Amino acid sequence: MSAGMGTATVVACLVIVAFAVAGPRLARRLPPAAATRVVVPASLVVAATGVWVLGAVAFTWVAQLGPVSRYGQWSAEQLRDDSPIPRVIAIGATVLAVLSVGRAAACGTRRLRLLLAVRQSCRGVGVPGSLVVLDNDRPDAFATPGARGRIVVTRGLLRALNADERRALLAHETAHLAHRHACWLLVAELAAAANPMLTPTARAVRHTVERWADEDAARAVADRRLVARTLARTALLIRAAPVAGVPLPAVGGDVPGRVRALLEPPPRQRVAPLFVLVALLVVATMAAGTVQRRGDELLDHAGTGNPAVSHHRPGH
Repeated sequence: MSAGMGTATVVACLVIVAFAVAGPRLARRLPPAAATRVVVPASLVVAATGVWVLGAVAFTWVAQLGPVSRYGQWSAEQLRDDSPIPRVIAIGATVLAVLSVGRAAACGTRRLRLLLAVRQSCRGVGVPGSLVVLDNDRPDAFATPGARGRIVVTRGLLRALNADERRALLAHETAHLAHRHACWLLVAELAAAANPMLTPTARAVRHTVERWADEDAARAVADRRLVARTLARTALLIRAAPVAGVPLPAVGGDVPGRVRALLEPPPRQRVAPLFVLVALLVVATMAAGTVQRRGDELLDHAGTGNPAVSHHRPGH
């Protein structure tokens, strides 16, 4: 029982590290829409698995505390003798579990406040899903998050682009709204908040949602080179527009990489990365289940070793 819990804990940790290393690579190897749809849920499962395992390991120490052992009616001494987890590791797991949950809660709260602020600012400006043109000379374009989002573009950017480029730009932003890209990003960020090792994967997801919108725009206008040119021009225009003397960042992160991808044929579906991802998730969930099961057995055994509990058990 003890060895099983310790081994399963190590396996779960190794799988989490493996996914943290492989996640960004898997996102790059899959088509952007597929990458987002499988890597984001996988990140959530891996993050939840990590918190679950940390909680199970932490409880092997927490359960030894006097008030907890009395409430649970098990023997703290028996649990201390049977536990396969060294005390210092269990205490460390307790700290990490609290930090993980706290970071995820803080991230979710910040994003919720941002969403509410954006919704409040958009109230009375157009209808959900509509195009809002700001009377501003600074070139900019974005899609506001949420189910009631809008596409916002400045007059400065619209004047700088020709008719075909404006069509490509709007197709890109429409894809962000249609596929709820803000929700995918939120889940990836929550997973990274719970497990900082997943931060590179969250960055990769930010790239895949932009690539997803690029590919949708390329299909909508039936011209990959037009979308590539529009992306490059828009990024240069936005970068050249100063705000309080500081250049704005280019749109959507890795613009050169996105342009190169658009100048190539559409990405092909790949099966091998999906097999790798499924294998990692299966092993992770099985290991987490084993940790939980062995932890329950540990508590059951400690309960039978508690004279006060044994005295009240039927047949004793």
